[in-house]
Amino acid sequence: MTDPAIAQWQTLARDATRLSDAKFLQIYALLEQLGEKPGIAGAFDAMRPRLTQLRPPRRPTVSRLFFRPAEDLFDDPGVYTRRLQRVSRGTLPTAWKLVRARLDGGMVDGVAQGILKADPRDPRVMARVAAPLWEAGAQALAAIADEAENNLRFMVDNFGRDDDVLRQIQTLRDVLLLGGVIEDLKQRLPERPIGDLAESHVEAIKGVMAQLGGAESPQAAAPVLLVLTARMLRPGVILKMLTDMRVTGNSQAQRDALTRDLSGVVVGNLLRQTGTMAKPPEPTPGATSGAAPAVKDPVQQLGSLAAVAERLTDGLTSVNDSVAILRDKKIVDRVAAARSEIGEFVLTTVLGDVEKTLAALMYSAGGVSTPPDEMKKAEATVLALKRSSKLAGHLGIQREVTAKITEIRREIDRQTERMMAAPGARGDPEVRRQMFNNLRLVEILAGSDEAERMYREWNRRLT
Repeated sequence: MTDPAIAQWQTLARDATRLSDAKFLQIYALLEQLGEKPGIAGAFDAMRPRLTQLRPPRRPTVSRLFFRPAEDLFDDPGVYTRRLQRVSRGTLPTAWKLVRARLDGGMVDGVAQGILKADPRDPRVMARVAAPLWEAGAQALAAIADEAENNLRFMVDNFGRDDDVLRQIQTLRDVLLLGGVIEDLKQRLPERPIGDLAESHVEAIKGVMAQLGGAESPQAAAPVLLVLTARMLRPGVILKMLTDMRVTGNSQAQRDALTRDLSGVVVGNLLRQTGTMAKPPEPTPGATSGAAPAVKDPVQQLGSLAAVAERLTDGLTSVNDSVAILRDKKIVDRVAAARSEIGEFVLTTVLGDVEKTLAALMYSAGGVSTPPDEMKKAEATVLALKRSSKLAGHLGIQREVTAKITEIRREIDRQTERMMAAPGARGDPEVRRQMFNNLRLVEILAGSDEAERMYREWNRRLT
């Protein structure tokens, strides 16, 4: 038999679904503040379809709030790469279980109550709520790492025999020690991925570095800079700030060591991202066994891959100056390896069979001219190729890209020649329409001057 109070909560929730979005979300916020009271879970079940549509801000759990300062460093277990100062999400449940056992229960309850009362959309308020949790949690992580190093049974029971887990725990501890500083800085900078930094953003970063040690101790800001480089499209901007920093006395060696370490992390992450993007997509968890996987439109995928290649190349280019200043052969070699990997990524995933994709779109239809929808896809395909051509100089693949563009230009010329040589071509509006379709591709690949030259030549033959 259903408890009357539980039934009332569920009735309230069902009634709320008939209200306006604003009123519905107000009731949702009030119910959230009631926590684990009987009937609340059932009320949320009744509201869930509407919540799925509106997607209000999630009120974090204590454990999620605990890890928030370091979340930019998290990778799924399948793509996690060792020794990059990243953290596998597979490590988090065990880490939290061990941390929670070492925390004062009253403090954790206080944080939980603070979460219920705070506005989850206000990160500064949430940071104030979490401050004691981060401080005590960092100390607990240090104790856990120490016990794991000195107690083999504890290590094996909780983490297995992989010492890399201890490096992850240390990274978490270092970041959480500065959790408040990191979260405050995030609010003063653009949303991730951070593109360009305004002068005010640069000053905010320099202010934090000065606060943590400045010229005397650049290494103190390492956890903050680690998170920042993970949030940036061009992490070399942060490295340049380091190399430009005025230092005192023996701190120059410390600064150079920090720059070297961060350079290695940045380049390693670029390599990791390249490898991840080159892999075929994983099947969706929970998908019906034997069902055909969802196939992404190849043209859309081509554009996405070209954008990824641009981002990776941009990130790599941004570290060149800082790496050159270091004169460290190991880092220089890693940059060269990253450049080679990204170049190979472009050649195999973006250029690949682009000419076959384009030919299928442009010249396989039954009529003379390409249908409008197919033409849009053809333009997107050529734009992806053009974007890649702009990266060729940075990646050392000019010859391959030039050859691919030349091959496509020749095919456009062949198809146009064949079309115009056909009987009745001069008076056929479909021929002129396809001529302009081909000119559009020439314009993207070779520029408006070349397209204008080809227009005069082709138009003369059709007049």
